Amino acid sequence: MGDFTSEVFLNGVDFNTIFSSDDFLNKYSKYKEKTNINDLIDFLDNIETNKKYYRMNIHKNKRYKQVVTEDTSCIKTVNSMINRLTEINYEVLKPQILENINKDYIIPYIVESIFEKSILHHRYINLYVGILKDMNKCLPKTQKELNKMYYKYYNILFNDRIIDDDRNDYQRLCDKNKRTDNIIGFSLLITHLEKEKVLKGYIDKVLEPFLNGLSDVEDNVELYQRLLSFENISKIYFTLIPKKYLDILRNLQEECDSPKIRFKIMDILGE
Repeated sequence: MGDFTSEVFLNGVDFNTIFSSDDFLNKYSKYKEKTNINDLIDFLDNIETNKKYYRMNIHKNKRYKQVVTEDTSCIKTVNSMINRLTEINYEVLKPQILENINKDYIIPYIVESIFEKSILHHRYINLYVGILKDMNKCLPKTQKELNKMYYKYYNILFNDRIIDDDRNDYQRLCDKNKRTDNIIGFSLLITHLEKEKVLKGYIDKVLEPFLNGLSDVEDNVELYQRLLSFENISKIYFTLIPKKYLDILRNLQEECDSPKIRFKIMDILGE
């Protein structure tokens, strides 16, 4: 949670004035006496970010112009620059992006946005990680948000159950393929973050369910995609692939009846 005395304006209200008032301080002091303040901080820090921040202050009456706050404008500007990132303009846009992240309470929006973009657009993960790495160096709150986003998407991708609803087979297949792509993107993102020492101790937590789940994949196309992703991860992060992962791959190689899958495993094993 940010500093209570941070200067925040919303609809013309100066919250710095409210938070420094005698009435607020007296009530807050009484609240702390009977409540663990750390619980409150944890609760506030874990509130989901409002992804529709850009819709704040909309007036339905067309005679009134929509009020766009400075923070909303800043978030939209940063996201726009992140969307335009390429290998060619990276060195130009990166300092502009960092310069525009000038308030602590903007950081959660940007970190979550970069996580989402990384999961969806694998090609640019190394560029997104470069932004997160520099944010982590100059904006201390970034580390906490990185940890928060890791657990959020880990739970979504590996722990949340897929609801068996009344969608047709095609819709189910699309959702399954999307989940597979998202797992691959998330795994690649964590691998790059670990390699750049932005995160530490998370790669095994991702790769273990990733690899242990290979034996449950019935579709050979999906299985090949996952193996190809692990091969890329191995080249990025490992000098030698840990034995526990080699054992999983060898067991899969023995059980699988697809020559293409077996040959891909042989490529990964260097056989």
